[in-house]
Amino acid sequence: MEKMGKQEFMEMLREEGKKAGIEPVKNLFNEDQRLAEVKRLGILDLDLSSERRYNSLTQVATYLTDCPQSTINILGSDVQQCKAGFGFKPEEFDMMKEIPREISICQFGLAKPGQPLIIENLLEDERTKHFKNMPFDLGFSFYASLPLMSSRGFSLGTLCVFDINPKNLSHQQIDGLRLISDQIVHMLERESDSTNTSYTEEESVEEPSQMKGQYYSETSILFADFVGFTNMVENSDPGELLDTLNTLFSGFDRIIAKHNVRKVKTVGDCYMCVGGIPSQQKTHAREVCAAAIDILKFVDGTNIQYEALGKPRWDVRIGIHSGPVIAGTAGNIFDIWGDAVNIASRMESSGESGKIHISEKTKDYLEGCANLTHRGEIELKNKGKWSTFFLEELK
Repeated sequence: MEKMGKQEFMEMLREEGKKAGIEPVKNLFNEDQRLAEVKRLGILDLDLSSERRYNSLTQVATYLTDCPQSTINILGSDVQQCKAGFGFKPEEFDMMKEIPREISICQFGLAKPGQPLIIENLLEDERTKHFKNMPFDLGFSFYASLPLMSSRGFSLGTLCVFDINPKNLSHQQIDGLRLISDQIVHMLERESDSTNTSYTEEESVEEPSQMKGQYYSETSILFADFVGFTNMVENSDPGELLDTLNTLFSGFDRIIAKHNVRKVKTVGDCYMCVGGIPSQQKTHAREVCAAAIDILKFVDGTNIQYEALGKPRWDVRIGIHSGPVIAGTAGNIFDIWGDAVNIASRMESSGESGKIHISEKTKDYLEGCANLTHRGEIELKNKGKWSTFFLEELK
């Protein structure tokens, strides 16, 4: 198709989308930075049609999810490019190679960066129910995608699976798609490095204080906080207070080291650590939860000693959530950022003294190997209602 013909075709599709009633996603957070990342890697310019590795990964995605079709899509400012796929007829795949972004399903994944997008029934979901009015509708009813998150933490596009029947995916299937999407991004960034040497050389010159970050698609974050600490500060000797904190936090350090969990930092009486960095081990949630249980036991044992000496108790409250983060260093200081960190903090602050409060996402990663008490739905500040649990023990 000649360039003018292609432009006319794209405009025709946009008009058909408007007539069908499709509402494009709007007011995206950090969209300028995301597009700069797509441009930096030059992925829209990559021709992967002869790279069997990518098509093979989409085939694996169909086997994993029992969905007949899968694609790898890259999202630009106004286009979606299909770089690889499995299960489509040649004419269907040719039609999908480049379409306007505003008539794609994948665009809606940009509204929640880093999160899976699962639409059990496209014909009923408000975002997609008008797609059936498009002249080239392929008849899908189910859609699921995992974002292709770059090493800097920006969405490049999606790994998608489709089915003609409404359905859902298990946690293991979604996590399997995440692992495939991580591999796809690794391959894409290597493709970019091999064709963009000038950028690589330019980026190699950094200021000593520049923040260096790496995206990790799945981790478990723990926050521990002492209940009533403000009152202790007001009624205790500063030196004794500091000694007690040092004793407790040193014990926490030994515990998390035993469970392969990494300390992030302490802020006042708050202790923060993370599992899954850098190895992305599947057991990150179990290791963090095991550390949490040992922390409670350690604090209980310490309180028995304190009470025998006539000292006040220190009661701890723990919250855990699992999700993607950016982990980075500036100088020798390690830290993590992302919405998953905020949610883990809210899990702690909305928890109860002497208990381990975990999210449903962390529960899924425990894969039935824990005794839990369902707390029900609670309101997390600025996050809406969440189904949460108290961890009793690991099996």
